[in-house]
Amino acid sequence: MIAVEQYQAATEQLASQTEQAALVLYGQYRAGQLDQADTALLLAALINRANATAVSLADVWLSIQIEYLTGDPVPTVGVLPVDGSERLVKAVNTILSEPTSYSRQKDIAAGQDLNSDSPANVTDASKAQAPNAKPVEAAPDTGPTEPSSTEPPQPDPQETQVARLARCEPLEAAQQASHDAMQQQPLVEGWIRHMDADPCQLCVWWWREGRVWPKAHPMPRHKGCNCQPKVVLRQEIQSTGYTRRLRGVTNDE
Repeated sequence: MIAVEQYQAATEQLASQTEQAALVLYGQYRAGQLDQADTALLLAALINRANATAVSLADVWLSIQIEYLTGDPVPTVGVLPVDGSERLVKAVNTILSEPTSYSRQKDIAAGQDLNSDSPANVTDASKAQAPNAKPVEAAPDTGPTEPSSTEPPQPDPQETQVARLARCEPLEAAQQASHDAMQQQPLVEGWIRHMDADPCQLCVWWWREGRVWPKAHPMPRHKGCNCQPKVVLRQEIQSTGYTRRLRGVTNDE
């Protein structure tokens, strides 16, 4: 396993642990053991600590990548985490303030009987009779029965959003810190997108078959993505429109 893959394994473990810890806190909230204010503070603190850990991982593993390529020890640059406590408290409160009830009305087609489990405009086969068929005797009345529900249990949307927030935040913090650390590492000239273990179609497209990008060019990412930049030390990497604008160079030059 190369250095960048070890880094991805570390960020994946951090994201998974943060998600599981967040779900434990959310379970305590749902059980009435925590009120919304305390839950928001605890979840925000948990995720904020995970983000700080992710920043440290990015700085350390970027130095390790360079060491693997040069054979010489390389110090970290000391990227500092950003305190996102206020932003995270607001995000958690937004999630917990949203209604969790699931309305079956949204899934019922127009014209369908609300008390029926049959789709609209579908003939009930039990009421149809072939020509010249003998009348079907009705079954004896055994009293009222509980209606059977064919709907699968619906996931708790708040739980899903809490898990997503807790997992995605440290991954994004690590990716941003990797970019920031590269800018301060003089030996790094560029990067190649190293996809995670299960890349989506968008990440594969962003990979561009292993294109080398200038280090000032930010790596595109999406929620839950664990792709990371694999550093390149060589010179003469093709510039991009973004990096040319950073240098104030026009296309005519």
